[in-house]
Amino acid sequence: MKSVAAVGLGILIATVIGFLLVFGALAPVLSVVFGLGTVSPAGLLPSLLLVLSIGFAFYFGGMAASYYAGRRRRLHGTLVGIIPCVISPLVNVLSGNGPFPNVDSGGLVVVLLLALLAAVGASYIGSKRGEALYAFNSSFPAPKAQKSKGRRLREQARKERESGQSAPEDKD
Repeated sequence: MKSVAAVGLGILIATVIGFLLVFGALAPVLSVVFGLGTVSPAGLLPSLLLVLSIGFAFYFGGMAASYYAGRRRRLHGTLVGIIPCVISPLVNVLSGNGPFPNVDSGGLVVVLLLALLAAVGASYIGSKRGEALYAFNSSFPAPKAQKSKGRRLREQARKERESGQSAPEDKD
């Protein structure tokens, strides 16, 4: 169950970062400066920015999934890029639209393949980074839990009762 949660967390992080980049930070650049349309030599830059934002998002998603996975960290990080690339065409086929609806030109096919490769490649690289971060962080000892003041006073009073002395009063 921890593995499914780790991959789900990675996909969620990749989706949120992707939406923030494409519909947030890059939206004014993509829509005003370049215009959103079909892939053409003039529209090549928005397509490349879209592919880069996909890679950026899936890098952090793969890193998070790899860090939080129980075992096989690199596999779980890479699954963050693979699962959406499989589920999306499957849902499109089941809805009757074909695996990639509205992809009818060669340029769109190239951009689609670049986006799929960017998602899988970035999630794999992110999974390697998440694995390295986990190994680094696990080399340090876990911090000890500190006792609360009340618990400390109760233990002190118990020890003093056992030794025959009276417990000091708390002046708080």
